[in-house]
Amino acid sequence: MTVGSAERVIGAVDWGGTWIRVALVANGRIVHRERIRRPDSLPDQYAAVATLVQRGAAAVGQPPAAVGVGVAGVVQHGQVMTAINLGITTATDVVGALQGELACPVFLVNDVQAAASSLAIRWPDDLTAVITMGTGIGGAVIEHGRLLTGNGAAGDFGHTVVQVDGPRCPCGGAGCLEALVSGRVLAGAADDLVAWGRSEFLANVRLSGRALHAGDLQDAAQAGDAQAREVLERGAAAFAAGLRTIVAALDPARIVVAGSLLAEDAAFGGLVRQRWDDIRPAWCTTPLVHVADDEDAALLGAANFAAGELETDLQ
Repeated sequence: MTVGSAERVIGAVDWGGTWIRVALVANGRIVHRERIRRPDSLPDQYAAVATLVQRGAAAVGQPPAAVGVGVAGVVQHGQVMTAINLGITTATDVVGALQGELACPVFLVNDVQAAASSLAIRWPDDLTAVITMGTGIGGAVIEHGRLLTGNGAAGDFGHTVVQVDGPRCPCGGAGCLEALVSGRVLAGAADDLVAWGRSEFLANVRLSGRALHAGDLQDAAQAGDAQAREVLERGAAAFAAGLRTIVAALDPARIVVAGSLLAEDAAFGGLVRQRWDDIRPAWCTTPLVHVADDEDAALLGAANFAAGELETDLQ
C-alpha cells in the first residue's frame, strides 16, 4: 500500500527471540508488514532488519522518518545491555549498527514495554504489572496510565531470581525465572524427554520432522503423558514464584499475563493459576488477567515511541 507524500511514515521493528517483524506505520495505522525467522548471528539479524525496512519503504513509496525498534532485552541509554535470546550478552550499540544501514534516526525500546504502552489506556487509575511468556519472559509496569521504565529495565521479570541454587542464566545470574521456565526452556525439556526415551507422544511428534516446542508439552500432558505434565507442573511452580515476587515488590491492582501458554484454557496456564492460588500471600487479592497475543501492539508501540523521540529531538 502506497501512502501520500504528506503522510509521515515511521518504521517499526518487533525483534523477538523467534521472529523479526517489521512494519511501516502512517497516521497510527500499519500500511506494510513483513516477518522472517530470526537469523542466528547478530550481523545477519542487523542485515535482516535493514532489508525488511528498506523493502517496506519501497512498497509504500517513501522512506521512514525514523525507525522504532522493540528488542526482547534490556535497553538502557540507547544500548541493548543484554538480550539473551538474540545472542547479546554485553552492552551493544544496536542503534549505531542499524543507523548506518537505514540512514534515518533509530530509537530503541524494550519490546514488552512497547506493547504494554497500548494497555495503559485500559487501566489508567492504578498500577498494573505485565508479564509475557514467549521464547523468553518479559515484563513491564504501568502506573496511572504511564509506562514506568526506571533506567530502562523496570519490569524485567524474567530475571527475578526464584531459585537461588538454580541453573545458570546467560544474563550472568543463577535461578532466574527465564532460566527455569520459558518457551525456550520448555521446548528444550520436550527434546530431553525424547532423548531419554520418556515420552512416546513427543517422540511421535518428532517423527514429523519439525522441531518440538512448548505447545507440544501441553498436547502431551493433555493426552495423559505423566512426564510432560510433571515438566509443566515444575514450570508452573517457578512461574508462580515469580508472580509472588512481583506482588511483594509492587502490590499491583492486577497482573496482566500475555502469551498463548498463559491463557486460562491452556494446560500450562491452568497449572499456573492453581499454583498461584496455593502460594500467594493471604493478604493478596491480585488477579491474573490474560490478554490475547497481538503482534500489532508491539509494532505500533515501537512506532509511537520512535515518533515521540523524533519530536523531542526536533524541538
